[in-house]
Amino acid sequence: MRIPRGFSEELRNQADILRVIGDYVSLKKAGNSYKACCPFHNEKTPSFNVNPTKGFFKCFGCGKGGDAITFVMEIEGAPFPEAVKIVAEKCGIAIPVVADDQKDYEERDRQRADLMQINSWATEFFEQNLTETTEGRRALAYLEQRGVTEATQKQFHLGYAPSSWEAMGNFLRSRGASRTQIERSGLVSLKEAGGFYDRFRGRLMFPICDTQGKTVAFGGRIIGEGEPKYLNSPETAVYTKGQHLFGLSYSRDSIRKRDYAILVEGYMDFLIPFQAGIRNLVATLGTALTENQVRLLWRYTRQIVVNFDPDAAGMAATKRSLELLLGEGFNVKVTTLPDNLDPDEFIRAHGAEGYLQRERRESELFVDYQSRQGESDKDMYSVMVRQLRTSKPLLDRLLEDAIAKHDRDKPGGIRQIIDEILPYLRLVNDRIVRMEHFARIADRLKIDNAVIREEFKKAVETRQEKVSARAVIASMEVKPAERKLLEILLACQPVRRQISSKMTEEDYFGLRTEKLFHLIFEFERQQMEMSYPKLSQSLDDEELIRELLPQLMTTSTDFGASDQDILTKAEREAEEILHSLRCGKLAEKQSALQAELNQAQRENNTARLGELMMLKFELAKQEKELARRNGK
Repeated sequence: MRIPRGFSEELRNQADILRVIGDYVSLKKAGNSYKACCPFHNEKTPSFNVNPTKGFFKCFGCGKGGDAITFVMEIEGAPFPEAVKIVAEKCGIAIPVVADDQKDYEERDRQRADLMQINSWATEFFEQNLTETTEGRRALAYLEQRGVTEATQKQFHLGYAPSSWEAMGNFLRSRGASRTQIERSGLVSLKEAGGFYDRFRGRLMFPICDTQGKTVAFGGRIIGEGEPKYLNSPETAVYTKGQHLFGLSYSRDSIRKRDYAILVEGYMDFLIPFQAGIRNLVATLGTALTENQVRLLWRYTRQIVVNFDPDAAGMAATKRSLELLLGEGFNVKVTTLPDNLDPDEFIRAHGAEGYLQRERRESELFVDYQSRQGESDKDMYSVMVRQLRTSKPLLDRLLEDAIAKHDRDKPGGIRQIIDEILPYLRLVNDRIVRMEHFARIADRLKIDNAVIREEFKKAVETRQEKVSARAVIASMEVKPAERKLLEILLACQPVRRQISSKMTEEDYFGLRTEKLFHLIFEFERQQMEMSYPKLSQSLDDEELIRELLPQLMTTSTDFGASDQDILTKAEREAEEILHSLRCGKLAEKQSALQAELNQAQRENNTARLGELMMLKFELAKQEKELARRNGK
């Protein structure tokens, strides 16, 4: 439908801005205007003003202002034509129709109005069958078993479709619906021989609403035997699959207030947490997340916590959702529950407090929610904050899964881990955000090696699918200094004792021979014999056992433990190698840090620059201390 020229200006003049904004914000009269806390930013003292005489709103905190249409565009994330329609509906103002659209528009509008009325009647019919029939008691018993209260049942207008082929059709006829209207409703299915029969039979019914809370479709769960387990309405003039989210009309204000949404899979996964006081969540109607649903969420928040079932299918759905959410610029985190429980099972077992306080690895909050905490929901809200704090970014979850599958101490391990993460990093359209992910993942993998880090960074920037295997493997080769130091440590017990008191895990972390160094010093601490059989039995690295350890053990006779001059020479050489290794690692860190600094400067990322400058200062201190020790 086209908006007639001049109508939007007429609507601005006629619209009751208090009525429009009052649907979203609690306004209080203050002189000739009205005030409230701004819905567009966090504040405790009201700075949001509405002037009904001028038909204008203005926030003196964040600067947003405009008329009723502007307000709806901002708060709903709606395009201009949709915002005009919403304002017109709220104010009871009919939208004139362009002449050449008149007939088609009137027909579509009539069909939509008919379907909305039929859906309202159907909701009434299903509710009556749930509470007033013997057959409906089976569904009531199911709801009671699942922990759904009577208040929740009524709030969401849950119902029951009787096990009849004609009950719904007959009911709609009794209300005056025509045969054509009933056939278009999606509540019946057409027979091949003509006529129709009820689509939903013997099912617990869930009304599916649009963002304004109007019923546009239904979902039904079978009670007893039968397939499919869940059945949704087909597409109609008022319902398009993949364009709605279950419960959004109930949760959108809380989502906007909290500035994040918890995304779950099905009706019960929504109802039980919502009933328990967790109001900022939506469900995907049991289907894969779609682009239209993602765009719908974009109206209300940019932050998503995905809480799908923790089984393989749920994780697969989580990854598919990540592709869409990252591609649209969302900040995504993931919450998983133990024992293969879905959200409603977990809450029924452990309560909302247990769900929200479920301990997982610590990660940063999306924003400082404490500044928004209100008095009315203080306790539950603070619990929600703790839940977010213990959720983890989904990319971090995928990274941990990759680390669990691959040994990052082996030449190909780091490359395999990076290759699993790259396809998801490629989905992030914002270059700055993409590089922030790179920096966090590189730090998590403790990639100090300049070659690997540069290859990783290049792959992220150019959106490659894989990193260079040759560069990564070459960077993980055993360096001559590593080999020589190991020879000395294995040959000379006095030198080994001396070096073990000076060398730390940081000195050999990331080296190809890291595990061997660790094992040698562990043997020394426990005063165990340094023999090939014992070392090879304890060393968890087949390549080192096969290719390096035999050579090191055969050269161990090059040093005589009884010759003081040779021991002194060996000790001096070991000290020099250790200093060389430390200098090399420090140089790699500085090189990687400088590359990050250059990147942050090009992007004018002042926050990241501050962090990197602090790191540079720390590395400079380490360099100065290293030089001082060597001078001694």
